[in-house]
Amino acid sequence: MELKIRQIEQKDIGSMVDLIHEAWFKGTYSNEAFEKAASTISLNKALYHTTIGRVAEVDGEILGLILCAVKDQKPIYRQFQVHPLDPLIELSSHGNNEEFDRLIETFKAECTVYDQFLEEIDQSFDASIEYIAVSSKAQGKGIGKSLIFESLQEFKQEACRNLYLFTDTDCNYKFYDYLDFDRIAQSTIDLPTQEGSRQREEFMYAYSLD
Repeated sequence: MELKIRQIEQKDIGSMVDLIHEAWFKGTYSNEAFEKAASTISLNKALYHTTIGRVAEVDGEILGLILCAVKDQKPIYRQFQVHPLDPLIELSSHGNNEEFDRLIETFKAECTVYDQFLEEIDQSFDASIEYIAVSSKAQGKGIGKSLIFESLQEFKQEACRNLYLFTDTDCNYKFYDYLDFDRIAQSTIDLPTQEGSRQREEFMYAYSLD
């Protein structure tokens, strides 16, 4: 296995959308095109803030990504965002009102709890990990760890002292415990489903670079 971690390029966006779709949206809604449009919106949200972006290639295939933000630095990856109308058109073309409402409510619930965490934590941060995803066929092979360590080195070069990230029980959140991140906030949110609703635990982790 030949692992290469490099900067994001415009040509990677399609593969990144596919990776996010596989990691978080596949099987959540009734139509794959709707799910990929939701994945695109999710990626756009992260790219809006991103100052450090890396993908992990294994034998030429993108199997992991990480998007990070350093405070007070210009987000240089906004240029890679998909035009916002494109995924909205896909959502309206391939989903119904119930699914569209469910997606919006999910995004709102996530944003609300993230804002709540940041308000409650009496601490300022120099950086954040906005997004990390690893393909299921590459999990357990050290790709997520390599992406994290690559980002930590970038943060240190930028003289960052600490960072934070958000995660939840739909993710491998114990991975951050293993890497000695500190869990500093936790909350439960209700997410809409086709059958009604479900609960999910949300976490905020911090890491000191001192």
